[in-house]
Amino acid sequence: MSKPVPQTEDEILEVMKRSWEADFHFFSNRGKEERERWVVTEFLSSLTIPFSVEELRSDEQSSKVDVIFRDARFQIKEIVEPNRKRGDEIKATYNLVMNANKLAETIGPGFVYDVPTSVNGYELIRERVNSLSAKYGTDKRTLDLLFYVTRTYASIVKKNEINAEELSLFGWRSISCLMGNHACVLFAQPDAPSFLVANGLEA
Repeated sequence: MSKPVPQTEDEILEVMKRSWEADFHFFSNRGKEERERWVVTEFLSSLTIPFSVEELRSDEQSSKVDVIFRDARFQIKEIVEPNRKRGDEIKATYNLVMNANKLAETIGPGFVYDVPTSVNGYELIRERVNSLSAKYGTDKRTLDLLFYVTRTYASIVKKNEINAEELSLFGWRSISCLMGNHACVLFAQPDAPSFLVANGLEA
């Protein structure tokens, strides 16, 4: 049975508060593990990999592994808008909505930020891989790097852009990305999880 559509101003405001409470938790530090599992869920769904959510586990915070899925050990990295403080924006809107007593009070000043220029998605990811490589040392050999790209005006990675030889030199077991509802495996070592090897763009 479908839920009744809110009709009155009070009902609409209550729905808004519940929605923003959920969003605030999801994007907070407390929601980090849930957010990371969601990224892997979307990634697997886009690749049409059959799975159950019970198969996704968050490792302890001190671990370099964010999400474990079967024999995959995902390290999740989000690529966001440059110079945009999403957390501050969400917190400001959350406080505005939660303190409102009527709908008119939920309308606050807009956020002004520079619109990012168009960028090549593959180059964006390659640069980030390079910047992360020294930090993870030899652990990279057993880690599956998964980028969640939320930056706008970033092009979808195309097969003819992939330089598998170059990516292999960075030392990660596999490198993948999720851009909107588009997922791809840019590179996977032979000993990477079989579902990543099978979906590699360089294959």
